[in-house]
Amino acid sequence: MTIRTALLAGAALALAAGTAAAQTPVTLKMASFVPQASATTRMFNQYVEDVKTKSGGKLALEIFHGASMGPLPRHYDLVRTGVADIAFFQHGATPGRFPLTELTHLPYAFPDNFRGSLVAGQVAMDLVPEFFAKEHEDVHLIWIVYNRPSSVYDGAKPIATLADMRGRRYRSPTTAVTEVMKAFGAVPVGVPATAMAESLQKGTLDGVVTDPIGIFSFRIGNLVKHETPMLTSVISFGLAMNKQAYSARTPEERKIFDSWGGKDGAVRMIRTTWDDFPEFTDYMKSLGIQQGRLTADADREVRKLAEDYIARAVTELDAKGQPAKAAWDRIKALSARYAATN
Repeated sequence: MTIRTALLAGAALALAAGTAAAQTPVTLKMASFVPQASATTRMFNQYVEDVKTKSGGKLALEIFHGASMGPLPRHYDLVRTGVADIAFFQHGATPGRFPLTELTHLPYAFPDNFRGSLVAGQVAMDLVPEFFAKEHEDVHLIWIVYNRPSSVYDGAKPIATLADMRGRRYRSPTTAVTEVMKAFGAVPVGVPATAMAESLQKGTLDGVVTDPIGIFSFRIGNLVKHETPMLTSVISFGLAMNKQAYSARTPEERKIFDSWGGKDGAVRMIRTTWDDFPEFTDYMKSLGIQQGRLTADADREVRKLAEDYIARAVTELDAKGQPAKAAWDRIKALSARYAATN
């Protein structure tokens, strides 16, 4: 081989290597505590395709499902510290860390059907600048969304009165639900959603507080027999990006992640995840879960206990220097406005 041939060959190899390097996408890691088969993953799969297509193949999004990057209570810290570039987290998994955001978990704040999810999401996104942004200031917040209003799912007995719940152990997803359930004699247990199935199977729980999509996503429908709507509370979830990971992207690439957020992005997420879809409806119909209802007296009693707790929680937060009363008044006013249009 002549020197000229060797140089040409070397140049060709260098060019090929450079081209291959240029075509290798930057992979962003996303932490998700829900299983791959969950309803939420349907939206996240769209994000994967979105990143690939809109970046022209320069970026890729890899999802780590089922809390494989760390337990649910750590998901916010995974993205805050940069272990994950993006993370899906649940505010109630770390009680007290997001005190104003957690006001949206209070009972009867939103409508008691799927509209409750839509209304809550729109309210939260309106309140991010004034009230919720500071609680998320160490990440780049994309959205806050909500599940359907939760019900009490019992593994063995129907629930019609508060006496039916006394002494029974239920997974409780938020501080508000925990405190109200304590008031009427149930035993709330702080079990993350990822541990619901195992806890029900072991008998350490008698039931769970979750929404129908939670039953589907974590496949616990064969472990519960009775559903009783009560408390009408929703659970908030956030999607956030590590600040450094976001700032490292080009302005055009940032637009991809920005397009997921805002009020429209939150509503799109809620509709995709928590509205009915064929696989979900087929699964729920196959279970035969019995639908129950509180007696009128029990319902009034629960609502009174909830009102007492709300007044106490708001007052205590105000005393700690949080603008809780102002935030709660805005939540209620916006909820009424959006409920009239959804």
